[in-house]
Amino acid sequence: MTATGRSAAAGGDVRSGWCRAGLGLLRDQGPQAVTIDRLCAAMGKTKGAFYHHFRDVDAFHAAVLDAWAELHTADVIAVASSALTAEARSARLGAAAVGLDHALDRAIRGWALHDARAREAVGRVDARRIDYLAAIHRERGRKDATVLAQLEYAVFLGAQELGLADDAERGAPLGRTLRAALEWLGAGRAASQRRRHGQGRRGGGLPRE
Repeated sequence: MTATGRSAAAGGDVRSGWCRAGLGLLRDQGPQAVTIDRLCAAMGKTKGAFYHHFRDVDAFHAAVLDAWAELHTADVIAVASSALTAEARSARLGAAAVGLDHALDRAIRGWALHDARAREAVGRVDARRIDYLAAIHRERGRKDATVLAQLEYAVFLGAQELGLADDAERGAPLGRTLRAALEWLGAGRAASQRRRHGQGRRGGGLPRE
């Protein structure tokens, strides 16, 4: 790597450090805490150092939202996508999702209630997450993949709000039930399609205990 390349990489690392500090303030103290003064105090830096990397606080907020999207969505999808099969990707995605900072996700969504830029960032992240889930369902041969992805994601968001996503033991029963429901719904859709084409047995209905 050239000297210029090393300098650019170092600058990127420093900028990332500022963003991570901003995410920490947001998670622990709320969006009102993400100010230049509090950020510089948390980083032990001067305002001049801040302005070396960011034009103003609005630019910093945009960078913080981008960092959240990368850490909590792009990086998670990259980890899941390294698996070779849809089933393995689904399992890896679930394991990665458990390890997310769910308090940070909640803080971002709280910020989005009052800030248009945050609201747009949340919308993009939600759409990307749902699209990825739908692709997995589709690859597994499940009908209505988008609807199944929306259901799965809605349960994930509910688990975050209820605090179940923060506690693997408390959240495990919900996870097992969700996986069983998705399997049954996916299989039920496929069976319905076969019946329309004159295949499979007649009848059907909800599974019995």
